Amino acid sequence: MRFAYNHAPIDFHFSHTPRDFVVQEIPLYEFSGKGEHQIIQVRKKNLSTFELLKILSAHFGVHIKSIGYAGLKDKSATTTQFLSLPRVKNLESTFENIAKSHEIKLISSTLHDNKLKLGHLKGNRFFIRLKKITQANATRLESALSDIAREGFPNFFGFQRFGVDGDNYLLGRALGVKGSKNAGGAGGAASFESAENAGGVPLALRNAFGAGLDSGASNFSKNIPPNILQSLARNKRMRNFLISSYQSFLFNAWLEARVRLSIWRKTLDISQMREMVENLKAENLKKARESTLKNLAQDSAILQDFASRDSTILQNFGISQNQSAPNPIDSILANALDEAAILSLYQQPQRFMLLPGEICCHYPYGKFFCLESITPHDYERFGARDIAPTGALSGENLKRASQNALSVEKAFLDNILAKGSRRYAWVWASDVECAYNPQNAHFELHFTLPKGAYATSLLEQLGNRKLDSSNVRMLESAPNDYDAPE
Repeated sequence: MRFAYNHAPIDFHFSHTPRDFVVQEIPLYEFSGKGEHQIIQVRKKNLSTFELLKILSAHFGVHIKSIGYAGLKDKSATTTQFLSLPRVKNLESTFENIAKSHEIKLISSTLHDNKLKLGHLKGNRFFIRLKKITQANATRLESALSDIAREGFPNFFGFQRFGVDGDNYLLGRALGVKGSKNAGGAGGAASFESAENAGGVPLALRNAFGAGLDSGASNFSKNIPPNILQSLARNKRMRNFLISSYQSFLFNAWLEARVRLSIWRKTLDISQMREMVENLKAENLKKARESTLKNLAQDSAILQDFASRDSTILQNFGISQNQSAPNPIDSILANALDEAAILSLYQQPQRFMLLPGEICCHYPYGKFFCLESITPHDYERFGARDIAPTGALSGENLKRASQNALSVEKAFLDNILAKGSRRYAWVWASDVECAYNPQNAHFELHFTLPKGAYATSLLEQLGNRKLDSSNVRMLESAPNDYDAPE
């Protein structure tokens, strides 16, 4: 359940192209105007940030690693961003030469004491043009946008993060999980073993492939020539990007579960919630008992002999082989809820529900801290945009949630050979503006998001429908799997 709002889907046409998708980077701090680093503001079209770096490196004769940048920007867009160079000569004339063969323009330049680093930005200002909008749908978009601007939205990674086919995360797992032979840069075939999770694979990945996990996820990497996997493993930048794609996939799966919990709270009264949780827990206990008895039946020669002669032997042990299993996400959520947590849910007025043990962070930036219990002061601060809950990006030295929040989180963790961190689960758009042009049937939006938030994720909540490369027009030459915002 990906959508936090319950309005009916709204039809629109979105082109992820430089004409209809414009991004302007907002720096984290003012530049000093002095120092050894040249700060340049550049506008580009049809180029990824990494392609831009290569062009600047070649024209200015500086090593690509000496060029600093605060964020990665989409290729299929018109984007303005800041970069730092070692102090150079002939800045303007060099950009005039660059402009002859590339859609790159120098907007401004100044000096600063330090090189720009990834993350040194406050956020991004977006312009998006939606097309084929009727008057009725324009009115619905305005209403939905007003709700989102007021209450916020779930901070999913956008579809660009996962490549054109949406499966980059599988390569990331093959390259980055403990037990995978390509993890850490080694060569060989990939293994999908993980000591962290029962059955070797996180629930999120198991759900993505369903019953076909072994023939799906495992064979995905086996079908890739070993030399390709080894090449990816040796390319540090690409390897890190693919691993982060897998971290993003697990985060999105966790966030879907937490949005589902919040929808439960909004659609069920407390007695219905208690009844559903009790039924799910009872079903889980029954499944656990059935599993134990099945293991006994398999391990016992006597029971196996009985089973070979009497197909009803398992039913005699109280085992129903044909009973449909509950949704595993529902089971995880139910097991995470005790009476105190349920009572806490029904005291909270906001759209995204908090759980005891939540790791929160001051918003829009600040320190992490744990909510041992949920008090009115906590959800008032959340509603006032002073704090926001966070989700895990699996990896080493991860600061984990605790209590009820951990009961959900741990199903979406894996042993990833990368630095673990946390990401806001809920964010707000600011300075939101919109206008409808009935002559062209265009609906134009302007809004600002904090760093790391995806405009396409806001659009999904706005339209209450999923966006991906199959229903979004993009440049054919623009594989956005390489340039999603960090």
